Amino acid sequence: MQNMSLLQFILVSFSEQVIFVFLGTFSIGKYSYLKTRSNHYRILITAILVTFISYILREKLGLVSEGPLLVLFVDIILIILIMKFNFYEAVTASVLGFSLIMLVEIPFSVIITMILGIDGEKELYQNALNFAIFVSIIRSLHIILAVSIYRFKFKVVNMENTNIRTKVYYLQLIVYLISLCTIAFLAFLMTRMLIFEKTIMTLYQNVYLLKLNIFVSLFVTIILTLAVKNIHEFYKNRSTLNNNEILQSIEYIYRLVDEQNIGEAKDALISLKSHIDKH
Repeated sequence: MQNMSLLQFILVSFSEQVIFVFLGTFSIGKYSYLKTRSNHYRILITAILVTFISYILREKLGLVSEGPLLVLFVDIILIILIMKFNFYEAVTASVLGFSLIMLVEIPFSVIITMILGIDGEKELYQNALNFAIFVSIIRSLHIILAVSIYRFKFKVVNMENTNIRTKVYYLQLIVYLISLCTIAFLAFLMTRMLIFEKTIMTLYQNVYLLKLNIFVSLFVTIILTLAVKNIHEFYKNRSTLNNNEILQSIEYIYRLVDEQNIGEAKDALISLKSHIDKH
């Protein structure tokens, strides 16, 4: 991205950050967050700040390959400080938002550059027509994805209404998110090599293997995303079952008290307390 003009960088990075925040917010089920107008300003401020920091990291410091990962960390911090998400919400929203963007951007970037015959980073950024077509298609696909998710109220995890509070759940969630972020980042690096460093890869076998690894990485990313959703559903269902057991126990104790079976009611209370302590 070091061959991009300042205007090109702002158009690419700012629009990406806005979509990133929306996709991350939708993926954790915080649809009600957008109902408050002040939160819209929080999103815009976050996107502007991340765009500015991204410009410094990539254009001024030359951290092109490392940039996306560093920007992801900045996103997490700003989402916590400005958008007022808690730690788990910010991390989950950022990783899932990043992964959803990569799932669209990586395969279609390869396809578009092949169709347009783009050979190298300089040719893409200095050819205004190629750049406009490339960015327009990618952003249009991102917008379609965001609108579709909002339309069908899809969520990978539902952190707005969930009553899951187990340490095991959050531990497994973090492991999945780290794995998801790692795979998505590796896929990004391989795609960058394929699009912008073709002159280095002279052998056809190298290009073929790189393409194969990119799509394998995308497949693994999809599997990990589904795993995150499934682990959430598992603990949510288990929590629901535990709540049903507690309600049944309370109803049983109420009947015992109503029948003056105080001794059995005390035993049932002790058993209920033990069950709550374990879960």
